[in-house]
Amino acid sequence: MIRTVEVVPPSQSDDEELWVVLGALFVCLGAIYVFAFQLYSGPGAGDGSRRNEMLAFQVLFRDLPGQEQRVYRSMTEGLEEALRLRGTSGSWPTVESLAEMGVPPFAPDVLDRSSLVWERRQEGLVTEFVGVPARETDAPSFLILVQEPEPRGGEDPSTAGVDEEHRLLPDGKLLHVTYWEHRPVPLGPGLIAEPALQGWRQIRVTSPFQSMEAR
Repeated sequence: MIRTVEVVPPSQSDDEELWVVLGALFVCLGAIYVFAFQLYSGPGAGDGSRRNEMLAFQVLFRDLPGQEQRVYRSMTEGLEEALRLRGTSGSWPTVESLAEMGVPPFAPDVLDRSSLVWERRQEGLVTEFVGVPARETDAPSFLILVQEPEPRGGEDPSTAGVDEEHRLLPDGKLLHVTYWEHRPVPLGPGLIAEPALQGWRQIRVTSPFQSMEAR
């Protein structure tokens, strides 16, 4: 009996595994926000009683200690510069290049008591900037997570708009951007694909329900 066996090149197999991982990430994020929407649409949604509520994995910026607020501000500032470079060069800058330009939080900062060490992790459409304390301390690690849209499809800039979790590149691509913190734990290599399920807390300036209401 003659059998036909299809041999898949290793590169193709790796691409398939990557898309499976990204697909799982999209499903996870979608489920989280569907859950949030259902809560928001339930009893009491229209009386403003949930305007300051957060999901279990979220924390408001104003509730963070002063040092962590400072790191969050520097992360948002640093991301804006990274976005500018991404828009002009077509690729994300390295942590080293950002540090050389003096961009916070990647550049050395004498006021940073935990001496965060930053690295860029990138795979497919996901880019992460991860900052880990250089020495033993109870200070948290931090994460900037950027999700680019798929080449075909993705969120429509005209409908999603630019808000706390979205940034628009000059070429019209709408990026999903979130900021996270986690108390010191050993971090393995590779992407932190599902931070909400791995003990990370998303830092927000406003409640997600306020963002829904604004739309």
